[in-house]
Amino acid sequence: MVMSKEQVHIRCSQCGEFNVNEEYCVSCGSLLSIVQQRVEERNRIEKIRIEKALSEKPSKTEQFVLKMMKHKWLLVRLFFQLIHIVWITVMAITMFIAWLIGIILA
Repeated sequence: MVMSKEQVHIRCSQCGEFNVNEEYCVSCGSLLSIVQQRVEERNRIEKIRIEKALSEKPSKTEQFVLKMMKHKWLLVRLFFQLIHIVWITVMAITMFIAWLIGIILA
């Protein structure tokens, strides 16, 4: 049997059926490309991780800080917003230093 260069013969990993130039198995309908299967599996796992992260309640500390940032007294709001800004700034500087060390040592 002589195969032309344009034909791609792929055996389905699910049912064992041989398929020619197909992305999905003609017998069972499963995806034939291993690379595409891995991409879809990664996307499925990432979607589950995101849904789990979104469904989690914030910690008691986060709830307290968010509540205080919406406090009725201006002084309390400003104090907690200042703390929040300082925290974000410290984290940004720390991430930059870690990135810089990573670049230097790589």
